[in-house]
Amino acid sequence: MVKTIDIFTPLVDEGYLQGQITACNVTNDIYAMGVVDITGVLIFEAFPYNMPREIAVDMLKGFGEFCNTLNAPVLGGHTIINPWPLLGGCATGISHPARITYSSRAKPGDLLILTKALGTQPAMAVYRLLRDATLSIEEIFPTLTRTELELLPKLGIKAMTTSAKPVAEIIHEISINAATDITGFGLVGHSQEMAENSKVDILLEKLPVFNNAIEVSKALGYNLEAGRSSETAGGLLLSIPPDKVDLIEFELKKRQIPAFHVGKVLAGTGKVRVDASLEILNIKAV
Repeated sequence: MVKTIDIFTPLVDEGYLQGQITACNVTNDIYAMGVVDITGVLIFEAFPYNMPREIAVDMLKGFGEFCNTLNAPVLGGHTIINPWPLLGGCATGISHPARITYSSRAKPGDLLILTKALGTQPAMAVYRLLRDATLSIEEIFPTLTRTELELLPKLGIKAMTTSAKPVAEIIHEISINAATDITGFGLVGHSQEMAENSKVDILLEKLPVFNNAIEVSKALGYNLEAGRSSETAGGLLLSIPPDKVDLIEFELKKRQIPAFHVGKVLAGTGKVRVDASLEILNIKAV
């Protein structure tokens, strides 16, 4: 049995969409371990007295309906009144112990594949700025057009509502050495966790990012260009032995899941290094 809990403040104004994002983020923690059977999910919601009740209902509805698409039954939960809104959940999954993938078993020689582009933090910053009528967003980002800026949140939202379950199904059947989901600590932070727990070093050589996310990150100081920007419901980082890379890539492609080669695992003591000639890949579609 594996369990996870995750709670955070809303990223978007639309209650139903926020419910979907939250459900994706909560369940992805289970899928990151190669566990595909989620036996139950509990929802936690908090909202202030002055928040319209239909938004609270929409958040629950979005969360529940997203879980239904995953065959992850919502069994109940808890709701409180709070000065600011919160939404989260606790998910439970079951698996044969031999089929569970941990973040602590990466091996020297492994290749690292990431299943989503990066940049949800700058994408959602643009989402908020576009809604502030007092700002001239073109002055904040003079090198980008409004049309380009409006596309960035769409890429982020699409990624944050794309479940990692199909990836979990692959690594459940084709064992790999290690995996982790990329969320609040960014690519470098979660790679660091994998390196330390596995007692290896990791070299990051490529950085797939949403188109124009780097420009936004540099203006706002999120450090995406160094792989340190926070993510929500990010992709899975897979540490794959060389003899299984082609097979994993084939299965990902068959399911129309990206497979970005971002680096490799080296013998070492738990360090992460970003290559001096880091290649930035601008991704225009999820």
